[in-house]
Amino acid sequence: MKKIQLIIAREYITRVKTRAFILLTLLAPVLYGLLIMIPILASRSGEQSKQIAVVDESGIFHDITSGDKNLVFYNENGTLAEAQKGFVANKENYYILHIPKDFDIFNPKGVEMFSSKNAGIGFKSAVDSILENRIRDLRMAAYHIPKARMDSLHVDMDIPVRKVTEKGIENSSSGANTAAAFAGGFLIYIFIFLYGTMVTRGVQEEKQSRVVEIIISSVKPFQLMMGKIIGIALVGLTQFAMWIILTMILTTITGQLAGGAHAAPDMHGMHAHMGPGAGAGGGMAGAVSALSTLHLPILIALFLFYFLAGYLLYSSFFAAVASAVDSASDMSQFMLPISLPIIFSFAFISNVVENPDGPIAFWLSMVPLTSPIIMMARVPFLVDSPGGAWQIILSMVILILSFICSTWMAGKIYRIGILMYGKKTSWKELGKWLFYKG
Repeated sequence: MKKIQLIIAREYITRVKTRAFILLTLLAPVLYGLLIMIPILASRSGEQSKQIAVVDESGIFHDITSGDKNLVFYNENGTLAEAQKGFVANKENYYILHIPKDFDIFNPKGVEMFSSKNAGIGFKSAVDSILENRIRDLRMAAYHIPKARMDSLHVDMDIPVRKVTEKGIENSSSGANTAAAFAGGFLIYIFIFLYGTMVTRGVQEEKQSRVVEIIISSVKPFQLMMGKIIGIALVGLTQFAMWIILTMILTTITGQLAGGAHAAPDMHGMHAHMGPGAGAGGGMAGAVSALSTLHLPILIALFLFYFLAGYLLYSSFFAAVASAVDSASDMSQFMLPISLPIIFSFAFISNVVENPDGPIAFWLSMVPLTSPIIMMARVPFLVDSPGGAWQIILSMVILILSFICSTWMAGKIYRIGILMYGKKTSWKELGKWLFYKG
């Protein structure tokens, strides 16, 4: 055990001191802060106004207006050809909306928009919506329906969801659960690949430099493998803890900047996205209210477990494969089959979030190769849910047992492969090493 501790300490200290570790640890939260601040600053800086010349040969849309200050409609009294000369004077934000003479509100065809450049999808959708609303009003007038009566038929519903638990009735937010599910699954996906690659690269470097031949003269191959895997796991935990601390600090700062300025953007859309819990104070307060419905301590604890267990499971495979080949180019035939369950799990997150209690989501969260990502995507929906606790516990037990089994298998391969050079390794060869009793 003491030798494993020495290897763990060596792996941890050498990697934590590297420039790449320090830069990644500090820059990741900064990039996260920029992702929050850039949209806020961009919305404050404003958008250039788009001039839309309306060539209305039908005479129906002469008074068309927009509630958006960046979309300015004005009537062009000349012909379409005369309006197109405006592109010469203003090529960037000049558009022409042409309404043909035979335009019919009950068969709206023939409308065209001209531009000197490709129009963005958001801008086109806004113009489409304005025309649709105008045509709707004209149809109501043709049917002698008062606009006020038609507007009264529109209803906005935002139904609050209350979760019934043994503790009583609690607030719930489907948007916050969904965000937590995607975030947890995505982070585990990234971390398994990131730190698993470190294990693979470390084993390869030691084998190619023949340093491993000196190291295993004093430690067993299994001890070397476990020390390397656990040491890099501690590096990941350290980095993750630093990211949490720095991200909380940056989030607090950006939240104060966003909430304290008078020109802060309207964040009602966040309320709609985050769900009922976000409506109380609106904006940042609404988002905080939605996040408060989550059981963050439990989610963080389970995230750490599934990250560690998933990493240890896959890293044992990565270490075994890296020890069995002589070069990185030979590793591709082994890495793809091992990585496919991770990629499959990540691609399936959206389906799991849509139906977290479905049979597919359940079984994928029990299979150890997919459970770290899939179960992490289900956890926000299972906490305090009937039957949720036993599903989480069962998944954890299966994952732990699978890690023990995978470590035993990887150790059998590692002890032979780490000292083998100059021979092409195949899956059949790896199978023989598993049952070698030498």
